[in-house]
Amino acid sequence: MDFNRIAVYGHRGWASSAIVQALIASGAPIRVLHRPGSDVSMLPSAPNVTTLAVDLENQSALVSALEGIDIAICLVGQTGVPLQHAFVKAIPQAKGVKLFVPSDLAWRHTPQGLRVRVNKVKDEVERAARDAGIPTTVVLPGGFAESFLAAGLLGVDIAGNRIVQTCDSARCQANLCAREYVAAAYASLFARTPVARLANRDIGLSEVRATGEEIRAALEKRHGGVPPQVIVNDLERVDREIGTRIAMGPPEPLALTYHCRKAWGTSQLVEGVGKDVWEVEGYQEATLEELIVQGKLGAYREIPPEKMKVIDSSFS
Repeated sequence: MDFNRIAVYGHRGWASSAIVQALIASGAPIRVLHRPGSDVSMLPSAPNVTTLAVDLENQSALVSALEGIDIAICLVGQTGVPLQHAFVKAIPQAKGVKLFVPSDLAWRHTPQGLRVRVNKVKDEVERAARDAGIPTTVVLPGGFAESFLAAGLLGVDIAGNRIVQTCDSARCQANLCAREYVAAAYASLFARTPVARLANRDIGLSEVRATGEEIRAALEKRHGGVPPQVIVNDLERVDREIGTRIAMGPPEPLALTYHCRKAWGTSQLVEGVGKDVWEVEGYQEATLEELIVQGKLGAYREIPPEKMKVIDSSFS
């Protein structure tokens, strides 16, 4: 089976760097598009890798950069999501592009969730691509294990032995994927799979699924039998917090935090991944035991201290 020719925009982020490295390791021809002046020194010198500086505001230059590409993948972070509209405009003009993969890496949100700015902007990009008739694949891993378990976003504090039970999260599962699993999934999905099999699909990923009770038990085991502190938030409080934080306007770290916890406690974190779940052939998936009890959970990107204080306040 032949390789797909892939263009990637976004190569330096916490998730994107691992995904780009996995795509390169697959052997597929990879064209890394980047801002003029962006550091590409960390990319391997390999025969299947080329780099090309492109200003997204220069539409003709972007069209030219996409010539001869089968799949265009965007991996921008939260602040860069609106930049993807440049690809939506350029792809119909570029010769050969068969598939667009926008930066989502979450789950399908409820109408309330789409009021959170980052989710809303992602949805707008995806709608614009569909309206333009561009075949699109959206990858939905639920939550990254590192951010949801190590950074407190989901209400789990491994080091502090604390857990927030939101709504019915004690019994509901969280759908989690470690960064390396998501990276391997991108390589498995896009390196060789015929584009016709991928077009116009929301493809879920699922490495670990665990209830709040299972995570609570893992924390207790990690801390030598000491039960974790359990904080309970009901639906009324969470809805109130989400509405208040959205009304305050961006940045909205607590709006996103409470939204993620509500998604867990109402089963949306599993349901929003969908039933079209991709299996990464040959990959040894992590377990909750390994991630929490054995301490094999990887580190998340560095979070500014002021943001960590905000997240920490949500454990009250």
